[in-house]
Amino acid sequence: MTTPAHNLIQSIYEAINRRDVNAAMEWIDDQCIYEDLNFSQPFKGKEAVRQLLEESCQGIPDELKFVIDDITTGDPLAVGILWHVELDGIPFPNGRGVSFYRFSEVTGKLVLARDL
Repeated sequence: MTTPAHNLIQSIYEAINRRDVNAAMEWIDDQCIYEDLNFSQPFKGKEAVRQLLEESCQGIPDELKFVIDDITTGDPLAVGILWHVELDGIPFPNGRGVSFYRFSEVTGKLVLARDL
């Protein structure tokens, strides 16, 4: 893997903020498991993650953005972030979270995501 995990996550967040699911999906492994604690079951596989991202992007206004507040940089395959959501540049009430991500050493793509 040549691109560090923190750079890949920033690229994925930028794509989601543009509502460009296809660009985000370039970095999702076929075997990705995406755990979002807002849902009772994890999303397993690339197509399940695509469906989650497409439905999420369709359900939010263009003015809503995910902003990364802090990001780890010490591990080339894993990254943790603190983030918040803004609507028209104004922080959204209770719109904060922490996420952990792991990338495959083989494919360089996201294999595990956990949103808290």
